Amino acid sequence: MNAVRLSLAATLVLAVAVTAGAQGVDPSNRPIAEIRIEGLKDVAEQLVRNAIRVNPGDPYDEATILADLTRITHLGRFRTVTSKVQQKPDGSLIVVYVVQEQPLIQDIQFVGNKAIADIELMSMINLRPGDPVDQFSIDQAVTRIKQAYEQKGYFVTDVTVDAQQLDETGVLIFRIREGPKVRLRKAMFEGNTVFSDKELKSKIRSSTYVFILRDGAVSREQLDRDAERIRDYYRERGYLDAQCGRRIQMSDDQRDADVVFVVEEGRLYTVDKIDVSGNELFSASQILESMTLKVGDVYSADRLKKSEKYIQNMYAKLGFIQAGVALQRLFHDENPLVDVIVKIREGKPYNVGSIEIRGNQLTKSRVILRQMRGMDPGRRFDGTGVEATQRRLSDSPLFEEATVTILGSTEDDERDVLLQVKEKNTGSLSFGAGISSDAGVIGAIDLTQRNFDIANPPDSLGEFFSGKAFRGAGQYFALQIQPGDEVSRYSVNFREPYILDSSYFMDTSIFFFERERTDYDEERVGGNLGVGQRFGDVWQASVLARHEDIDITSIELDAPTDVFDVEGQNTLTALGLSISRSTVNSRLFPTRGSRLTMGVSQAGALGGDFDFSKVTAGWDKFWTVDEDFLGRKTVFSVRTDVGFIFGDAPIFERFYAGGHRSMRGFDFRGIGPLGDVRLPGLDGILGTIDDVTGDSDESVGGDFLFLLRFEYNFPVYSQGGNDIVRMVVFADTGTVEENIGFSDYRVSLGAGIRLAVPFLGKAPFAFDFAIPVMKNADDETQLFSFDVALPF
Repeated sequence: MNAVRLSLAATLVLAVAVTAGAQGVDPSNRPIAEIRIEGLKDVAEQLVRNAIRVNPGDPYDEATILADLTRITHLGRFRTVTSKVQQKPDGSLIVVYVVQEQPLIQDIQFVGNKAIADIELMSMINLRPGDPVDQFSIDQAVTRIKQAYEQKGYFVTDVTVDAQQLDETGVLIFRIREGPKVRLRKAMFEGNTVFSDKELKSKIRSSTYVFILRDGAVSREQLDRDAERIRDYYRERGYLDAQCGRRIQMSDDQRDADVVFVVEEGRLYTVDKIDVSGNELFSASQILESMTLKVGDVYSADRLKKSEKYIQNMYAKLGFIQAGVALQRLFHDENPLVDVIVKIREGKPYNVGSIEIRGNQLTKSRVILRQMRGMDPGRRFDGTGVEATQRRLSDSPLFEEATVTILGSTEDDERDVLLQVKEKNTGSLSFGAGISSDAGVIGAIDLTQRNFDIANPPDSLGEFFSGKAFRGAGQYFALQIQPGDEVSRYSVNFREPYILDSSYFMDTSIFFFERERTDYDEERVGGNLGVGQRFGDVWQASVLARHEDIDITSIELDAPTDVFDVEGQNTLTALGLSISRSTVNSRLFPTRGSRLTMGVSQAGALGGDFDFSKVTAGWDKFWTVDEDFLGRKTVFSVRTDVGFIFGDAPIFERFYAGGHRSMRGFDFRGIGPLGDVRLPGLDGILGTIDDVTGDSDESVGGDFLFLLRFEYNFPVYSQGGNDIVRMVVFADTGTVEENIGFSDYRVSLGAGIRLAVPFLGKAPFAFDFAIPVMKNADDETQLFSFDVALPF
């Protein structure tokens, strides 16, 4: 750009000099009597005069004239700008600025586009009516339109501009020939001998066409990235000279394409030796032991990076937060061997000084300090705690982001810590409705505060309505009002995660629940109180006390006898112990880690009408099996639930299975032992009819539960970094029995859709189809199940 401007200035200087010299006039220092502008048609004269700094009466100065010409040129409204000088009879000068106007775009139109609307195309280009006609900007717009079509799979789209129409009328017309939507049919490989086609295919992100499920759109940009991924896959496994290119083979009708990835594998490099220098705190053998890269191993850039991080963490854990670790590689000239040089600059250990917290407008500092790891004032730093602290705060429901900065001079023995947080809006009042194949239609009014402070009542109504009251202590409060046509729930929940800033926590709730079941109505009112303790960041244990009053009414005559056994008011109390271990990375959508829960409870421990024991256990495991270039993850999960009841439990406390959140393919509570039916006898004209007994067609639950579920969850469509549509393929298996056994084991196979609608927040829409492939003759099946929650 600078070169263009200098060339323009040189041309203008020549124009001034030639014009003045042709008239035999030396304009220097002569007074300027008048300033004229020639060549204007559509551009307002005042616009040009506003850019001119020369005034009548000023002495002529060539530098000032050139500056005026530059400013007029920068208006972007003229193709050429020159000046000339005319001498009046009295010797004064007339300075004339001569311009040639740049034509303007009068309108922008798109012709031939069907796949992309006009308004979307307009948003892609940096041109608007009224802008000057600029060929560079037009060419750029053509390129962007082509790229947009390619991303949608229109691989051979042609875009041209009607130049004649633009010159004659000023209307910029983009003529688009979309052509067919090209689908990627096959991905093939050439030159690969070390890794199979199947293995390499798992590394690419371009999707081949599958009817309905995948459109197989062809993207040159994505294919190039796939070639880079294959190259990196080889290099990370020791083939440091590996290269990968690609070529596209189009079908005759231009509708389908195959891609061939051409691989040059090169030689396999191994580690010949590893040298360590600069270490005093740890011996060379200790450092070598911590490394994932060993002598004789195939060289791997990934292992090299991990080894560097592990060594860094060894020092950081002991307070050497400024230790420098560099791993360098040296290649042999002739043989495919690599020497690794480990250079360490240990520095010195540091203690933690003071901790300053910023950004917490409402949250109390002690709530934030609870999440600090490895940074206790007065003690030696554990440098690995910096990353852990940032992750814990960022993943919490209280903060959007958090950064930890270590302050102070490296000359000091103590370093201060600055912790900056950005608070979230932790309170919400939502109105909504839900529909489920298990629970019918449910309305919802939810008031939730995740940063509650029970000890911070409002000082005024203004403080209450501004949301500053009852906030800041990190407690959890929720009020739920959920009336429904089949199920209604009303509850108040309170959680104190750190009692008196200790590792102990408390959960309590009171609730009212009612449900219209097939043969009877069930109503519950009660409460829970749980107190527990954390053991580090993974394990926790709690004791739970429970009291409920259960009312069973409106029993049908053909209901199972188990229902009549508990007709009317029932009181249930229980005291239980639970232990859990969790390493999952997300509560909403885990992609890695596991979760283990174990519990035992004794009904009747605090009084009541029932006496039995219940033992339960659950285990979930999540694996990320793939992650695409957009960061979308494909997750495989296994979920297991086991339970057994010792003693005589009432029908409303037994185990059940079936339904969307249990075993898909079966109706809600559609699995389990069936009850007995006893119809009372009659005395009448025909004589006495004895009581009639038989089998019920309703499950009465069992004392043994076993569920084992497998699910493969993968992305289909995303927008703005959020998954909009995901699909699942699953297998649900399990059984419910009167005693421990697997004689009536059930299996269902199915697939479903997970839909998240952006304007409805994070409301989950789940639609599943499942077919039982193993079942009992008395089971109640259900092909389609769904779970929808709609906030409004």
